[in-house]
Amino acid sequence: MANINSISILTSELDAAGENRSLSIESDAGAEVTIQIVSSSNQFYNFTTKAFTSTFTSKNKLNVVLSTGFFERLISFPAASSVKYFVIISPKPYTETVISGGVYVQEIGSIADATITFAAVTASSAKYTSDPAISNTTTTGSPSANVNKIAVISGTFNNATTDANSNGLILTKPTISPKDFFFETTENVSSNPAGDAVSSLTVIVADLTDLAIGMTLRFHKGTTAPTAGTVIKAIDVTNKTLTFNNAVAFENGETMTFRAIGLESASNAIGAKIRLGKNILTPSKDLVTTTVRSAVSNASIIPVKATQGIAGGRLINYNGFKVDNSTTNRIIAVTTADPSGGDNDGVITCEVNQTLAVGTKLTFVTNNPKHFLTTAITIKADLIITKFPSASKTISLDVDNFITPGAASW
Repeated sequence: MANINSISILTSELDAAGENRSLSIESDAGAEVTIQIVSSSNQFYNFTTKAFTSTFTSKNKLNVVLSTGFFERLISFPAASSVKYFVIISPKPYTETVISGGVYVQEIGSIADATITFAAVTASSAKYTSDPAISNTTTTGSPSANVNKIAVISGTFNNATTDANSNGLILTKPTISPKDFFFETTENVSSNPAGDAVSSLTVIVADLTDLAIGMTLRFHKGTTAPTAGTVIKAIDVTNKTLTFNNAVAFENGETMTFRAIGLESASNAIGAKIRLGKNILTPSKDLVTTTVRSAVSNASIIPVKATQGIAGGRLINYNGFKVDNSTTNRIIAVTTADPSGGDNDGVITCEVNQTLAVGTKLTFVTNNPKHFLTTAITIKADLIITKFPSASKTISLDVDNFITPGAASW
């Protein structure tokens, strides 16, 4: 009788990019075994070509005689995602070789690639021509591999052309910053140690996935917000308990919403490493303009041809031939919206009475010289990923941090 004393192969999950692993066997001298490796996709390892094949032949089975009591072979696992492999070693029939349990079977899984989605989000989606305002950017990679991958956020934010939402876009800075990103997740309240709905600094949750110290508690139930600035101060991993800097009346079974603000905090929360590279926000070269639709005589109400891009609320100045700007003269409101000019009824109201001829061209700019009024803004931003999370996640870009949509009035 010849005993198989040990069988060894690394059993941790395989890199999605593929890798080689050593299979070794120690036995009494003269032991004989048969080795097969089968995948969950019904493919068989060919010991000659070192590749998996869909057809089974004699080369998919390796007969080994351990004349010295030791065998070792490098097994090549290919690039794959979410595939399981089964290493099967059995005594060769009609020999006296013995394996404890009769047959050795070891499962080895492959790590799935993870996708990071960068999504532009806004609380004013109706102010744009599409929702989302620009298409999501996605990038995929292996959680276990060393990477240096660049994802490019690219697109154009276009102002809506409806009567209610066509009041332009105000660009408030020339580039985005890491602070403009966030990651958001939810978690249910398992129990409140202080009692249901009793104010407490701690709460017990069922799962700590994607939660990290410093994350903001945005809502403690539904859309009910806690005291502003409430953040996770400590995490007890053993007891799944979160400690906050402010007391909150947590209710058992309710859903909490957490937000990691800033690209570094968002990356840490999902177990990734991401940094912001070069980026630029570019407004349309075309200034917001219109023409006087009918003559104005000493009045602050001006009929205009089209109102697309004009914002009310005293955020916008304007100029043109014989426009009186001797004192502060801002747009109070877009009284009647006519974005395209097709209805021939557009009207704006300003602060200073004007006398203007038909056809006078009016040009609109922001009061703040660092801001820019436009109807379209293009973004291009590089995001450098050096580590992917273990599962697919979404990081949001808060558009409202750098674009303020105009309104008819405020």
